[in-house]
Amino acid sequence: MFGWFNRRRTPASGPDFRHVDSRAKAEALHAKGELRKLLLLPAAFGGEDIPPNVVYVPAFALGLKEQLDQGIVRQLVRDGKATRYAATPEYEGKSVIPSQIRVAATEPGHFEGTISIWGKAAEKRPSAASQIQDPTWPAFRLSSASVESMGPEDLVRAFISDYDAWNRYSHLMSERDAIAGIDAAEAAYAELSRKYCPPGQVHQPISFGSDSSHDSEREAIVDVATTDDASLVRTRHTKKVGSLVMARDHEFHLKRADGRWYLTSLLYVDEDGKYEGL
Repeated sequence: MFGWFNRRRTPASGPDFRHVDSRAKAEALHAKGELRKLLLLPAAFGGEDIPPNVVYVPAFALGLKEQLDQGIVRQLVRDGKATRYAATPEYEGKSVIPSQIRVAATEPGHFEGTISIWGKAAEKRPSAASQIQDPTWPAFRLSSASVESMGPEDLVRAFISDYDAWNRYSHLMSERDAIAGIDAAEAAYAELSRKYCPPGQVHQPISFGSDSSHDSEREAIVDVATTDDASLVRTRHTKKVGSLVMARDHEFHLKRADGRWYLTSLLYVDEDGKYEGL
C-alpha cells in the first residue's frame, strides 16, 4: 500500500478568492491571465476540455498538479500499481475556485495527495519549500567515487549504484510530502546528471518508486562494445516474483570527451522497441 501524502500550502500572503462566486467571474479572470484552466482528469489520461472537468486555479496550483501527475501518478500507472484516477476539488463558501484538490490513484495500490490552494486549506501546515530546507529532511548524497578516470564498465556500475541511492531518496521524500518530494527528487537527479552526463544534458521527466529500475545487486553487465570515443554497455536487471523471474534489458550509451567518459543515453529495451530513460 502507498503511504498517505501530506499537503502543500500557499504562502501566508496567498490569494483570496472569496469574491469569485460564479463561473463567469472565474472565466473573466482567466481571460485576464490571472487564473489558469485546469483539467481535473488530465488530457494524457483521457480527460476532455468540458465544463464538468474544468476548474480555474492560480498558475502555481496548475504547476503542482502537473508535477504530481507526471512525477508520481504516471509512474504508478506505468508500474501497474494504479488503474483508477480521480481529482476532486473542494471549495470554501460560495467561491467557485477550489480551495484544495485531492488527487487519488488507486487499484491495486492506493495513493492520495492534496494540493492546497487558498483559504483555510492553505493554512494547515508549513510550506513544502521550507520543509526541503528543514534539517530534519535528509540530504541526498552521491557516492564519493570520482568518475573522471573510470572506463565505461566502471562508470556504468557507479551510475547504477548512485541511481539506486537516488531512487530510494526520492521515494522517501515523496512519502513525506508528495509535492515537496518531487522538488527534492528533481534537485537530486540534477546532481546525478551533472556527475555522469555531459554539460547541458536534457533528461526525461523523472520517475521513481518503491522498486528501483537499477540496482547493483540485481543488475549485471552482459556485453560491452567500445571504440576510441564511443561505448555501448548492455545490462540485464532481474527480479524474482514468486517462482517467476522477470528480466529487463538496458543499453548504456557513452561517449568520450575532454579526457573522460560521459553517459549520454540510457535505453530500456524490449520486444517492441527502445525507450529513453535518462
